[in-house]
Amino acid sequence: MPRILRSRLVGAGTTHHCFWRSHNGSPVFDVDEARHHFLSLLAKYKERYGIEIRSYCLMTTHPHVVCRSTLGQREFSAFWKVVNQCFARWSNLRTGGRGQVVMERLGSPRIRHGGRHELEVMLYGDMNPVRAGMVRWPREWPWSSHDHYALGRTNPLIADSPAYLSLGRSPGERQRAYLRLFTRRIIQRVLRRRPDFIRKPFIGPAYWIASVLAGLEGLPSG
Repeated sequence: MPRILRSRLVGAGTTHHCFWRSHNGSPVFDVDEARHHFLSLLAKYKERYGIEIRSYCLMTTHPHVVCRSTLGQREFSAFWKVVNQCFARWSNLRTGGRGQVVMERLGSPRIRHGGRHELEVMLYGDMNPVRAGMVRWPREWPWSSHDHYALGRTNPLIADSPAYLSLGRSPGERQRAYLRLFTRRIIQRVLRRRPDFIRKPFIGPAYWIASVLAGLEGLPSG
């Protein structure tokens, strides 16, 4: 499938898996100070641009962030522009570097709002440090939203995913249900690398993707 312009991919109320990689694979999130700073930028600008952070995981060379755009593509793009530019300036000051910090165009596949696919992308993020051999269990990695969903630890950055809220009627019930997902066959899917979560413009069931594409056919391409 050819690349879809972000103006057609992002709309008011759409949910996305956002990520980028650092220039030359440099370890931009190698110290806690850098991780704290990036998360503080998400927190600082999310309300201004109508962004709800559903989940995140910070790896050494890249972030994974599931977020919802409440205002549409212009505000969504402006949010990531200011966050990434502010982080790049800070990172260069820290390291004495110059030039690019973010190597590539932000990836932002649209996820079907709520339901299994949203949860799978969240679990995929949780499992990134495990897949990379950095920890044995998601709970051992402090730079993700796993503890918020699995253990009930307060995280003011997070606006709870509707898919998560549908797992139970109480916080404890939802936490137990979320943890049970890590013992099911779903983990065998998310523990592997998932190019469909990275390279394809849409993450969801085939009938939903078909309906979204049909809705895009009559829209201007610019």
